[in-house]
Amino acid sequence: MNTEVLIDKLTKAISYRYRDDKTAPGLTVSALKKGYYCSVVRYTDAFAKGKTVVCKTKADSLTDALKDLTEQFLNTQTVPAVPIQDLRMTYWGK
Repeated sequence: MNTEVLIDKLTKAISYRYRDDKTAPGLTVSALKKGYYCSVVRYTDAFAKGKTVVCKTKADSLTDALKDLTEQFLNTQTVPAVPIQDLRMTYWGK
């Protein structure tokens, strides 16, 4: 899968999954000296307070980091949701 498509689908799935949070949840991507760090972050309070890192990963390439993060995020899913199902279908073909 193309990295841009994966970022788009993962970001939409995160936003949908935590749509009731008072501050918008999101995908964090950071370039390290060697490789990339990616995480799913949500906030339980308004104005970016109550930050929680749902899952995180480091990898040598952005694509590998996003793939690992997607797998972690999909494994945290307990209730089926449309954008999350879309991500699952695109990523795993299930």
